[in-house]
Amino acid sequence: MPVVDRLVVLLPGFEHMPIEAHYRRFVREAEKTAPVYDMQLTEAAPLKVSLPDAAAPTGEFSLRSTGRDWSARTDFVLYGLGDITMFYASRHPVVRLLSGIIALLDFTVTGTFFRFVVTSWRYSLFFLYPLVLVGIVVAASFGVGSLAATFGLGGPIAPLALALVSAAILLLFAIRKMHLLLIMDDWTFARDTARGKRPDVMRKLDNVIADAVARIGEAPAKTEIVVAAHSLGAICALQLLDAALLRNSSRRYGLLTVGSSLLKVALHPAARRLRKSVERVANSNTTWIDVQSLTDPINFYKSDPVRNLKIAGGKSPVLVRVRFRSQLCDDAYKAIRRNFFRVHRQFVFGVEKRTPYSWHVILCGPEPFADIAARGGLACDHPVSASSATLKVSGPAIT
Repeated sequence: MPVVDRLVVLLPGFEHMPIEAHYRRFVREAEKTAPVYDMQLTEAAPLKVSLPDAAAPTGEFSLRSTGRDWSARTDFVLYGLGDITMFYASRHPVVRLLSGIIALLDFTVTGTFFRFVVTSWRYSLFFLYPLVLVGIVVAASFGVGSLAATFGLGGPIAPLALALVSAAILLLFAIRKMHLLLIMDDWTFARDTARGKRPDVMRKLDNVIADAVARIGEAPAKTEIVVAAHSLGAICALQLLDAALLRNSSRRYGLLTVGSSLLKVALHPAARRLRKSVERVANSNTTWIDVQSLTDPINFYKSDPVRNLKIAGGKSPVLVRVRFRSQLCDDAYKAIRRNFFRVHRQFVFGVEKRTPYSWHVILCGPEPFADIAARGGLACDHPVSASSATLKVSGPAIT
């Protein structure tokens, strides 16, 4: 019976979530997905969280999956990058808003926005989204003040007061319902990463990379190594693999990037270090799968990071394009399709129908990562319904 032994380094995206929440989501969505691929899942080791002073919180857990004539054990190392994102969220709302606007102006003045348009025009709409929100707030509040002044309501002070109250109400709505400050934090972090600002934050990322490289170096030679990243986690993933290759270039690594925001930073002129990391990975024997979706406005759909960054001689990743509509039942898809943040997170959520892509099956299933890449995705010749297979998750994994 084939037995797979795998070490997965998990790097989440820009979400204000503690490491325990990431863990619970991973196991919950694995529980949803496993029956669809005729898998059974048990917990081999519960979550153990360490809180190093210099790095982000780190979680370790293991899952064992089995099926007909195969078994696989996957040891996970999950880095709580939410500790870094919470730094940005803890600032004063005015500072968060203004720093985000400065970041957006930086990406415009340097020409990065126009590179977004050329590379993946849909992503440029995500760039414009917060600017449009701010523009609507300014225009609407100015309009309210102008109407009050036109009709002479309350003398000279009332129009200004009404404009300010309108702006405050609209901003509160944009923050609570439209994720305005989260987006501003996201762009501020992207600018800081490109320019190497915020030494304390960059130091934490460097410590995450150093810790992960040390763990990879300690893994037995027969253990499959996969670095898996969602969204902005791809930036850390490329730098991590760059460091791993400098330490041991003979070992074959796997890289899985889903809903990647790598080009968001790498296309900035100041991001030379990141582009150098992409170049080293692209010119190594690393197996790289990049998963994209048309439905998601926050990923660079139809992009090729190696080609778009003009890396000479580099090997492009295996591009897997997924339609979330094909993975979910109609009601489930309709429930998320108008929430673009939830759509963006679907890359790391469970599925209800078998397709060539599943975050959890790639990381927990029986197929070697290189075989999945060679095929261009998971085997899905014999689809099964969620009710035709069983799943068992034991211990605290279900909490």
